[in-house]
Amino acid sequence: MTQPPRPDLQKDPAPPSPSSPTVLASDAERENMVERLREAAVEGRLTLEELAERSEAAYLARTRTELMSVGQDLPQVTPPAPPGPSAGARTFRATFGDLVHRSPVLEHGIEATAVFGDLTLDLCASPAPSTGELTIAARAIVGDVHLLLPEGVRVEMNCSQVLGDVRDLTRAHAGPEAITPLVRITGAAVLGDIIVAHPDSDRRTYWQKWLDERRTRT
Repeated sequence: MTQPPRPDLQKDPAPPSPSSPTVLASDAERENMVERLREAAVEGRLTLEELAERSEAAYLARTRTELMSVGQDLPQVTPPAPPGPSAGARTFRATFGDLVHRSPVLEHGIEATAVFGDLTLDLCASPAPSTGELTIAARAIVGDVHLLLPEGVRVEMNCSQVLGDVRDLTRAHAGPEAITPLVRITGAAVLGDIIVAHPDSDRRTYWQKWLDERRTRT
């Protein structure tokens, strides 16, 4: 007896349903989300523990879909993106490990990110930018970003903190502002530290001890 033909062999298979392309998230979008999370914590919508967990997830998000899921249960408010380095900025990342870099080019700014690791940038021998100003976007996510600056510069820090620490250990410069190089540091410390200091500082803090230990390894 002849068996009836199988229906699935008589019809063309259904085409796969189209899916939207994956769009990668930008640093500005991540910063926007973290700022919204901080506002939500102030409003009483998130606890400090939730703020820390979601901020970490936001900085680690690769796509817009992943990023939006971090705050999908919050009212949609998009704050302006914080200032950052210009196009062409040098990027340094310490991910699940430590990185030490000396004398990077500073002309277009720097992005310094530490995720489950420590990043040290020694800028003391780097040529000064032609504008006399340098912007550093620093992100310490369960890790530390350490910046070594030469004497004679002014430092402006505008970094947010989520169970992290931001410290400027440089000595104040008394020279005229019009001719004094300016270093602007933006970003966030999420369960990590952003620390700025001079080399061979008279302040024998844990930073100097940490730096001495790193120098003996390289």
